[in-house]
Amino acid sequence: MLRRGNQPGRLAKQLIRRVGDADVALAGAETRPKVLKSLEEAEVQEVRASVRSDGRTLEELIAELRMEIDSRAERRERRSELIKNKVEQGRLWRSVGVQERIPQMALAEAARKVVLSVLAALDFYVFAQSYAVLADVGGYGPEWWLGGLLGVAVFIAGVALAHGIKASILAGAQKQMLADADAGRLKMDPDVREQLVESRSSALALSLTAAIFLLLSVAGVLVRSQGTAGETTGGAVILFQALIPLVAVAVELYLHDPTERDEPMPNLVDRRLERRLAKAERRLRIVAAQVEAKVAKIEKLYRVEEAILDVEQKDMGLRHTTDLVLGGGHIPTVPTNGRVAEVDRTELEKTIKMARRS
Repeated sequence: MLRRGNQPGRLAKQLIRRVGDADVALAGAETRPKVLKSLEEAEVQEVRASVRSDGRTLEELIAELRMEIDSRAERRERRSELIKNKVEQGRLWRSVGVQERIPQMALAEAARKVVLSVLAALDFYVFAQSYAVLADVGGYGPEWWLGGLLGVAVFIAGVALAHGIKASILAGAQKQMLADADAGRLKMDPDVREQLVESRSSALALSLTAAIFLLLSVAGVLVRSQGTAGETTGGAVILFQALIPLVAVAVELYLHDPTERDEPMPNLVDRRLERRLAKAERRLRIVAAQVEAKVAKIEKLYRVEEAILDVEQKDMGLRHTTDLVLGGGHIPTVPTNGRVAEVDRTELEKTIKMARRS
């Protein structure tokens, strides 16, 4: 087969002058091009087979990634269907200006998460340190982590309390807006008014959340006071530490928007899967392009061999039975991927002369 560095006409001369191979030596002008074509097909198949395993692996990876992306998209769609009415109601209430009637501070979602994470970490650390001193242990043992978890529980209760208070404020604002719209004091689109549904807040749930938060806060103050009893820490420091959960409640009260009920969006995992899919598809295209480039190069070399073989056989007086050489100034070749490469007659003659001298 043809390899880089071989001189043009090597295979053609072997098919004509090779000794010891009766089939090739006795082959006629019609059989030798067929032998050459068989060698070409074998070499092309060898090139394609060399990358078939890599291509199959990439195709399996692409199929797996697409299946995972579709599965996650279906789960998001099911979650969106469950909160579809809440999302629509939130959009309608924002359209009539309910956000202007509730305490609200605009802050990006990422910044809000950072603020709440800092407050949660601060509560965790303060409770953990105080509980460790209370239990008279050092390092980061079970007592330290138990105190930290207590601090996290206080923080979560405070956030839930802030959400409950905000929901109660929203319900009052909605009730007042509907009353103003019905009385003509507030201009509102009648079609929108018919679709609006007033939110309901539970006094029992709010009272229960507040009671849990207060009990946890009192327990936290006791832990801190007992944990610092043997130290020189004053009551002001203990009071300052006790206010940390209240700070979280106040911050979340202003940052939380109960009307913001958007549909679930792709998260970091979804974006990572999409990047992996794009990378795998790009790699598969590169592999396919490299294979086609190698195949095109092989086919071009064999076209030259066919042309040289045809000329050599004509010089030997053998009957010309192929259509490789036609009248005119060019020698068309076998179509490859819908394209036909042409070899200039002058260049071909130079190549043949070089092959004969070698």
